[in-house]
Amino acid sequence: MRKTIIIIAAIFVSMLDAGAKSRTLDSFIAKVSSSLVSFDYSFSMSSSNSKAKMTGSGKVKVQGNAFMLDGNGLEVWCDGTTRWTLDRVSEEALVEFVEDSGDSYATNPALMITSVDAAFTEISFGSSKFKGKSVDASVLSPVDKGKYSMDIAQLKLFFKSGTSDLVGAEVMLNDGSVSEFVIDGLSMKAPEETKESFRFDEKTLDDSYVITDLR
Repeated sequence: MRKTIIIIAAIFVSMLDAGAKSRTLDSFIAKVSSSLVSFDYSFSMSSSNSKAKMTGSGKVKVQGNAFMLDGNGLEVWCDGTTRWTLDRVSEEALVEFVEDSGDSYATNPALMITSVDAAFTEISFGSSKFKGKSVDASVLSPVDKGKYSMDIAQLKLFFKSGTSDLVGAEVMLNDGSVSEFVIDGLSMKAPEETKESFRFDEKTLDDSYVITDLR
């Protein structure tokens, strides 16, 4: 589940380094890269070796190399330097430093914003269908097929026809599993001057929490 939540953030931040881009994708990237982005999501994930599906929902906020995700009992807070991962059900918290390196992409995909040529290239763009509606679809392939790609084999972004309004995404992993995301309530605002809203306040946790601090 933790990996799935991280992939949700990657939907937004990984595309910021796309190589060749359609006009729609280029317009969307320009908006995202200069905004405080927030949205709600719902997802379903199917595995290539199982008929069972994982579903969930939550909310995301992203700005630069910082992000906050809240969904299915898990929260991830990252200000670009420190990352807190909280499991509200088991009352556990993990605290880690985030390094600006390729090895950190899987745990802080927002770092891809600052790493040109290490993410995705658009391989096609055209009309498609998403949830029974006509949309424009951008198909992205990772430039690096190794660890820096977060095990993503292909990423599809679905836009409202004729616009750069993102309505959904589809992520295919190297193991064949596919996650489909519906994006709702997408908001792009002027960026905040500080990253305080992305920093988790550990004082809000009571003594029942087990905190593992790896810093």
